[in-house]
Amino acid sequence: MINTGKTTNFNELPQVAGVLPGDHNIEFFGVRKTKQVLWIQNGSTRYFKDLPIEYFNLLKEAYLTDEAAVSFLQKVTTNENTQVELYTYYMYGDLDCTPDIVNGKLAESENFRDKRNCPSLLWNSKNININNVVLTPRQLMIIDLVGQNLPDKAIAAALDISIKTFDFHKKKLFNLLRVDSKMDLLKLSIKHKIVA
Repeated sequence: MINTGKTTNFNELPQVAGVLPGDHNIEFFGVRKTKQVLWIQNGSTRYFKDLPIEYFNLLKEAYLTDEAAVSFLQKVTTNENTQVELYTYYMYGDLDCTPDIVNGKLAESENFRDKRNCPSLLWNSKNININNVVLTPRQLMIIDLVGQNLPDKAIAAALDISIKTFDFHKKKLFNLLRVDSKMDLLKLSIKHKIVA
């Protein structure tokens, strides 16, 4: 065995927030099948019901200030605690390296969608973005259709617009995101967890 003297620095690898002991940040993640929320802090995973009250209240306050979210979730359940958990699921359902609560402050929503036409896309506090460019529902539809590897004509038909109108929207999206092709758009979307 030859020792090359190379070492791997694991500090440079992205780490899921809250996984390490001593990491006081909180990372939420959702279980898609049940829409149950779990959270990680200090290397431990816990149920949403065990979230300390000060963090629950942060989420509840954010939820109650989003009228569209309240309107939708009150139709799903009358239990306010469950509404807050569902709000958390839709806002922070992805397991990633960016903490959802840092130093007692709630982060911006994640690029998590439960499904393509996720109800949270209509909420005031939900923003799907790439490099701080907030995407519209129409732009997300275009990205989703590009992800299906459809030709431009088929995408235009799916959007019920002319190919000329689609070309306009596609060019605008390319310029906003500084990409030159559908392949570049797809790569960028995958990187930002918009397309799986």
